Amino acid sequence: MTRLAGLQQRTALAVISAAFVAALCLVLFFASDPPASSFIPPFTDSDAYLSILALMRGGSGYYSSVQEVLLAHGYFTQSVFNWRTPAWLMSLSLLPSIAWARYLLGALTVVVLLFSYRMIRATKGGVLLAVSATLGISASILVLLASPGVIVMSEMVTGTLILLSIVSYGNGQRLIGISAGLAALFIRELAAPYVLICFAFAIYEKNTREIAAWIAGLLAYAAYFAYHLTAVMHQLSPADRADPDGWIRFGGIRFALETSHFNGLLILAPLWVTAALLPAALVGLFAWRAGLRAAITVTTYLCAFTVIGKPANEYWGALYSPLLMLGLPWSIPALYEAIIPRRPRSQRPV
Repeated sequence: MTRLAGLQQRTALAVISAAFVAALCLVLFFASDPPASSFIPPFTDSDAYLSILALMRGGSGYYSSVQEVLLAHGYFTQSVFNWRTPAWLMSLSLLPSIAWARYLLGALTVVVLLFSYRMIRATKGGVLLAVSATLGISASILVLLASPGVIVMSEMVTGTLILLSIVSYGNGQRLIGISAGLAALFIRELAAPYVLICFAFAIYEKNTREIAAWIAGLLAYAAYFAYHLTAVMHQLSPADRADPDGWIRFGGIRFALETSHFNGLLILAPLWVTAALLPAALVGLFAWRAGLRAAITVTTYLCAFTVIGKPANEYWGALYSPLLMLGLPWSIPALYEAIIPRRPRSQRPV
């Protein structure tokens, strides 16, 4: 049973109708988009971080390696936000090869799938729903992992950790949820919206232990980012340039949709397919009684990416796009409960 079952049928139908109209408008708007170009830029962000990792394996320090590669390829480096925090690449440099990181992230994905299946079954979801969601999640992550350069992009592991945190909360394992959320933040600062959402949930639920844990984690991260900022400032030279356009680009619905499209299950399809499925996934997440944390997370990132992000940053979608696979199967029971005739309470079986 979804949240729509608790609404008046007229209200539930209005919700479904609004989602259908939104999907139709998005499909019509993006259906005429030309197919994705086969042109591959000569040097991408993943190439940059593979080069940085190679220098680190050769004995160079993280910050000197970042500066050397980014300056050599015309990146703007004067802002601290153009320098990734070092946790992920330093972790990769300690492994025998990046293949190990792919195997480890694959193993983490298996854990996420097991937790997701258990969460859906525990919230009265049928076997078909649970299997559909886990298959969608596995495709959204593992298909992207087949590309060798993707593993150096911290968004992949950050998104997997955010998903692990959400399904851990759904299974009542708050300690894992907090730990995974903080690990995601230390790897990529773009996990901050999710961490703040979890902090707000803890305050709403008046869970003093969890509030204290999040405060301690945020203070530790503040110290970590202060160290990162100091190291960047010491590394800057007159050769470092500022980005004249910045990160506020107002890419609107198109850029937000392109980030949703960065999903192993959707990336090979035309953009209009993502446009059709995104409203359904959102309805499913909000209708699912255990999906509110995921629904708010997806909505927050979608709204943020209508304003923030350069056209080449569509891979930021890896932060939240696997969550869409949790919601998409739930759109079917939500639709069913919205359109079936409601029996009066007096006629329902006890």
